[in-house]
Amino acid sequence: MLEAINVSMESLNLATLAPMLISIAGALMILVIDLIKGNLDKSFYIILTVLFLLLDMGAVLGFANSFAQNGTMLGLFDVMMIDGLAIVAQLILIGASMLFIVLSMTSKRFHEYNYPEYFALYLFMIAGFQFMVATDNLILIFVGLETSSLALYTMIAMHNRSKSFEAAVKYFTMGALAAGFFSFGAMAFYAVSGSVELHTIAKVLEADGYSNIGFILVGVVFMLAAFGFKLSMVPFHTWAPDVYEGSSAALAGYMSIVPKIAGFVVAMRMFEFLIHSGVVWLEVVLYVLVVVTMTAANIWALVQTDVKRMLAYSSISHAGFVMGAILIGTTQANTALFLYWVLFSFTNAACGSVDGSLHAFACRCPSIWSFLG
Repeated sequence: MLEAINVSMESLNLATLAPMLISIAGALMILVIDLIKGNLDKSFYIILTVLFLLLDMGAVLGFANSFAQNGTMLGLFDVMMIDGLAIVAQLILIGASMLFIVLSMTSKRFHEYNYPEYFALYLFMIAGFQFMVATDNLILIFVGLETSSLALYTMIAMHNRSKSFEAAVKYFTMGALAAGFFSFGAMAFYAVSGSVELHTIAKVLEADGYSNIGFILVGVVFMLAAFGFKLSMVPFHTWAPDVYEGSSAALAGYMSIVPKIAGFVVAMRMFEFLIHSGVVWLEVVLYVLVVVTMTAANIWALVQTDVKRMLAYSSISHAGFVMGAILIGTTQANTALFLYWVLFSFTNAACGSVDGSLHAFACRCPSIWSFLG
């Protein structure tokens, strides 16, 4: 006879879910308010969104204080993991999200800002990103990835311009491929280690001396393809410029920053133990991808005449720079990565306030600066 399992609330540590639950509660509240009283001005929903993001940031800052005293916190059957990396990543995610949502108050050109659902999807998307960075469990990473991606597909389509639906379908296709490759990669690592938690996978592979090189090769190839699509790295970037072109200028700037942060944090956790494994061919493949991404994207950006396509290639190039820091795998490199991306978010916020096509000079100058940077 099966015995009852007693799980104490203290061991669950549900407080680790607080930041994500705040965003989800904010999204649900926006939908309920619109159901009760529609046709409210968009400024009300913008202020409400910023308010919940501030509460979200406050919850994360509370974790920072607890982390300084007690170290890494685990919760929800040890699936949630609040460490320094998760705290810093969430602060940048929320800060950049507040920076970009305010842009919707400065423009009346984009009708999607008049829909309350847009702001609800925005908060659901942020909750998905937070789940991605606050765990090393491959299943929860996948859940966060799909939650954020589905919301982002819909937000792109809500722009309702001639190229918006095409952009949404292309981004959906890229996301579906990334999800499929991620699932197969996770399956390969589970087969070789018996776990879906990255720290356990790393311990098992190290103890085994990386003897199951066939499974490791399959897992790495699938994971590289998944991150290649999500981070728009060459040669998986093909439709990324079309997606940016079909989105609103503010959302294009947002896509070049916040989703990439979540992807980079997951990549940092994933490739950290693989890079230090001593498998030479893996390091060579990753460095080749980084160099090609940094170089080719800037060359393609030089010939663009649309500012959003230029922004797409700039984002692809910067993804190469950041992946280079991840491959170094030191504390100094990780610190530089976050500083680099914070500064990049401010520059792209300025780009996000610009819409339409610019002349060749206006497009090519930022590309040159991107190349020099």
